[in-house]
Amino acid sequence: MKALSDFLIFLLMVVGGVILEEITEVLYFRLTKKKFKEHHFSFSKYIYLLLFPLLATIVILQRNSSKLALVFLTFSFFGTVMEWLIGFFYHKIVGQRLWTYHRYSWMGYTSWLCLPLWGFAGVLFWLLARVFI
Repeated sequence: MKALSDFLIFLLMVVGGVILEEITEVLYFRLTKKKFKEHHFSFSKYIYLLLFPLLATIVILQRNSSKLALVFLTFSFFGTVMEWLIGFFYHKIVGQRLWTYHRYSWMGYTSWLCLPLWGFAGVLFWLLARVFI
């Protein structure tokens, strides 16, 4: 039961953070009457969206002494390396890129900004696996 509650805490914090960010962005553009940019990237938005999974991870770490930090670091490293390898070999074999990164790109196949994203995806996967195993 504790595994399920940990998973739900993490999931609700992530979803709640995305919803809160969208509401904040809509309110900002309506109040300032600036033109809304559909695919606008900013570091403040990036940090803001990472804040909620980080807070959820801290809460779960406080609730129990789990291996969550090790899971985060392992998935951050291996996820980023796998993304790079898949992008690199696909480009070499097919001759086209699967994706491109413009900010902090690592030879065009991944970005340093993806490290925490892969880590939080790993935490989500690990928490979900604990629910069913």
